[in-house]
Amino acid sequence: MNTRQLYQWVQESSKTWQGMTRHFRENVVVFSSAVVRARSSHIRHIAGYAGGRADSQRRRLQRFLSQRGPLETFFAGWSRSVLRAMGKAEVVLVVDETKLKDKFGVMVVGVVHAGRCIPLAWRVYRANSTVDYPAQGQARRIIGLLKCVRAGLPKDSQVRVLADRGLGTSPVLMRGIMSMGWTFLFRVTKQSKIILGDGREVTFYDQVSQPGQTFAASGTVFKQRGHIPGHVRVLWGSHAQDRWSLVTNNPTLTGWEYAQRMWIEEAFRDLKSHGWHIEQALLTCPERMARLWIILVVAYTWMLLWGTALAAADLTARLKRRPDGSFVRRSSLFHEGCFAFLFLSPPLSI
Repeated sequence: MNTRQLYQWVQESSKTWQGMTRHFRENVVVFSSAVVRARSSHIRHIAGYAGGRADSQRRRLQRFLSQRGPLETFFAGWSRSVLRAMGKAEVVLVVDETKLKDKFGVMVVGVVHAGRCIPLAWRVYRANSTVDYPAQGQARRIIGLLKCVRAGLPKDSQVRVLADRGLGTSPVLMRGIMSMGWTFLFRVTKQSKIILGDGREVTFYDQVSQPGQTFAASGTVFKQRGHIPGHVRVLWGSHAQDRWSLVTNNPTLTGWEYAQRMWIEEAFRDLKSHGWHIEQALLTCPERMARLWIILVVAYTWMLLWGTALAAADLTARLKRRPDGSFVRRSSLFHEGCFAFLFLSPPLSI
């Protein structure tokens, strides 16, 4: 994919969002482009870069955010267009939650790409609310988001799901993923135990005591909550502050694959302080925030894919040499894409 194709990517990919009206698609195209130019999530700022009269565009954007209806259909179409652009046979999904100050919590399912994670489906709810954040219902809602993504996946896709211990210590979520024929690699709490083949019950976190050590075993986990057959991996990287205590249903995984889960943290930073500044959105309604995420995520994905294309063509900024002789990017691929969009107009062909 070259930069000229990427310049038209939003318009072209939106045509594959089955069930979305032409008006919906046009709004996403116009306002996602405006988000990049504004580098802001503030409604007035976005409207000011959308072309035409700012007050008219602000009312247009407000109407878009006020529309009702579930987003499941969009998630399926969006997942389909993103995964087609990535062109990968193996799909690695990450499930994680981010907080928007003390107002909202956002549960996100994203696909890893180029050191980042592209959100594919999400749910927004009020932060610190027992009504909107039920302790037992969260896993089932995550499974619902995963099923939305599955609807947009190519057939026979090989899928791995990663989650941190706050979400991963869940037999319900594990069983839900296994029922879809997928693989999970979850970090679990340090108190988690495994029942080995000889009947011994072991707290596997305690089997590693210092950096550089690892531990692996197979058996049954969650004795009190479902008896999940699994394989445990305890890893302590030489420069890590603590060990990873992991459970998977795939015996071929070493556990180091879990490092990709951190990529969603980078994406959250891009959507917040490093990019679109989501906290600037003065919204109080979770449904309106969820629809604003459509525009923000499309803009983010657009810039990340653009930066990826530039890197593949060796058109990004020169790498910086570290004291140890290794090289690192001066800017992330997301920021490379933003620079190309803002200052290479019309885009250059690769």
